[in-house]
Amino acid sequence: MNLQETPARDDKAAGQSLAQLHMRLNHSDNPEAIRAQIRAALPSVDTARALPQKKTPDGKTDVLHMNYMRSRTDAAVEFEHLLFFAKTAQTLGLRLEILTDKSCQTELEQVLEKDEYSSLDYAITVGQRPVAKWAEDSVEYLANGQAVLTSFDDELLRWAMTAGRRQRWQQKLTPDDLTEVLRDDHLWILLGTGVNTLGMSLERERVARSKGQPVGHIRAYIEGGNMITGENAAGSPVILVGKDAIAATANLYQITNDEVKTVIAEDFGLDAPEQVIGVEQPGKFHLDMGMLFIGKGTVVVNDSSIALKNALEMAELAPCITTEKMAAKLQLQYALENDAAKDLATNGLEVLREQLAEATFYNFFNGEFVRGKDGADYYITNGGLKMQEERFEALMCDRWNVVKKVFFSPQAIAQKSLQERGGVGCRLKGSRRLAGA
Repeated sequence: MNLQETPARDDKAAGQSLAQLHMRLNHSDNPEAIRAQIRAALPSVDTARALPQKKTPDGKTDVLHMNYMRSRTDAAVEFEHLLFFAKTAQTLGLRLEILTDKSCQTELEQVLEKDEYSSLDYAITVGQRPVAKWAEDSVEYLANGQAVLTSFDDELLRWAMTAGRRQRWQQKLTPDDLTEVLRDDHLWILLGTGVNTLGMSLERERVARSKGQPVGHIRAYIEGGNMITGENAAGSPVILVGKDAIAATANLYQITNDEVKTVIAEDFGLDAPEQVIGVEQPGKFHLDMGMLFIGKGTVVVNDSSIALKNALEMAELAPCITTEKMAAKLQLQYALENDAAKDLATNGLEVLREQLAEATFYNFFNGEFVRGKDGADYYITNGGLKMQEERFEALMCDRWNVVKKVFFSPQAIAQKSLQERGGVGCRLKGSRRLAGA
């Protein structure tokens, strides 16, 4: 089936039906029969099996998609990100696609019609409802169109993802600490279920269909920041998927983790499920907050060992609940970073370790590779202190020879954005211009 021919799907009704089946499972005398019904509820492929846009330099990204909203807490942060994205896109010759709502349309047009943006290639799409700022997570751009995230019952999804963490992390923590980590995920490692709650995939699908654009559905629950498409050293495509996403999908549909990888491989046209690599969350709710796929089979994973050493020393020098909790959080984060690195290495990828993120102060993992009009590769990411930016740019341009230049957002808005658990890489989604466009 061509993706263009795929009819709209009522994910909300399907999600409710799946939730009802799980309720029956909890009270059934014949659970295997209910599990069979749950497995049968897995939808068929409707993506026409196309690879998502790569997030490595090999993706040759030349279109940036962003959402623009009027923030209730700090409108200046959204406005300054808009200006940064517009200036960067114009400098590099990229196309900027902006999704917004009616209340922001005039503001956007007044800004982008100024002479200083006269050479910017952009388009504004106006939706029916206010949008969330995180453009990364609800959609994947494919070679043949786009695929949006399937919607599930919120409570069921939280249970499915939490159950996966309980199984994977039970050897890393005492029973009491594990209970706290799972109960208070927002204080430890946030669950990546926010896109489901916001419902942005439904708006993305509605907008795309109103423009006559093809839309498919990602059957696994993978928020965009928790999936990184790239290539191994031999050039074959691989997709890194956070283990939260794999476990959540396995529990939702009562299938195995390997079967989830097969589902993902089918959706995205991979030859074998082994090209889907499950990676432990690197102490973050999304992979793109703690690792960077720089291409050709090489991935940089965060190394919080120094931060952990400092936290342990502080807990020893000034023991109290605050210092002890900070040390405990960093111990868990560091253990998960090591697990993520091992998962990558076991699957044949080269792993580099660098501390490129620290709390809300800076995060250089979270960004977007793009191909400029001069044919060179660039990287757009969150700003930090000057010395931190210089160190990172030296790594990217000189030691790893990945890009020609790094573009950093203003440090002040970068920190405010990271305080909301998202950065430049969460606000932007890359794709390629269509042939002839």
